[in-house]
Amino acid sequence: MPVIAAVIVLSALAASARWAWWRPARPGLKVLCYHKIGTPPPGSKLKDLWVSPEKFRAQVKYLLDNGYRTLLFSELKKAYDSGAKLPEKSVLITFDDGYENNYTHAWPILKELGAKGNIFVVYGTIGKANLWHNPASEPWVNMATLPQLREMQESGVMEYGSHTMSHPHLASLKPGDAAWEMAESKRQLEAAFGREMCAFAYPYGDGAYVPAVREKALEAGYTFDFSFLQGKTPWPWDRKAGPIDRLFIRGGDNNWDLALHLTRGASRL
Repeated sequence: MPVIAAVIVLSALAASARWAWWRPARPGLKVLCYHKIGTPPPGSKLKDLWVSPEKFRAQVKYLLDNGYRTLLFSELKKAYDSGAKLPEKSVLITFDDGYENNYTHAWPILKELGAKGNIFVVYGTIGKANLWHNPASEPWVNMATLPQLREMQESGVMEYGSHTMSHPHLASLKPGDAAWEMAESKRQLEAAFGREMCAFAYPYGDGAYVPAVREKALEAGYTFDFSFLQGKTPWPWDRKAGPIDRLFIRGGDNNWDLALHLTRGASRL
């Protein structure tokens, strides 16, 4: 029996080791990355990009119950520009792309609980569909309309950053085309929303660590550029050292995963 018990214990430890609980806590800016809030359609091959409204609500509540303060991009920029310390346990909630379900599901939850979020908007698909997705992986879904986006901004709950004009793989484009995707989206979004777009996220994370691409993002005038690389970035941020990394929240993640993201910089190996 002792041998069997030992085998069971070792097996349990080995199984649990794929979670990052055993890693030491890591400092750095905590930036959560979501995409779609809702239920994936039948046959979806992109289920990791969908977080149910119930899970999202539980995760936001976990943040607030555990003393985290959710920040808008403008609040992050104010701290960066002034050199002020960020509030203790600061976190940014970000959404990539600008889906209609961010309006129908995420925004009401944030508003109800008293939290804030930020959306990286693909300007060219506002009010349309996610045309960059292959429909063989998942049917296209609606993007938020301009009136919906403006309503969320006016509530003070959501702010926006740029996610290019058309969601391309920037590193595969000609330098001039990549530069246009980043600069034109900033110009169009600022005209549409009447405020500075200080933040940019690389679609697919592509180009975030390619110097020639990143140079064009900074030349476009963004203060912050965000990767899709898993992790936390030291704060105060050394802008020259590289973009700000994020913590990708998958559809299967629970509050235990969220806690590991926030403390260890990853939930699972």
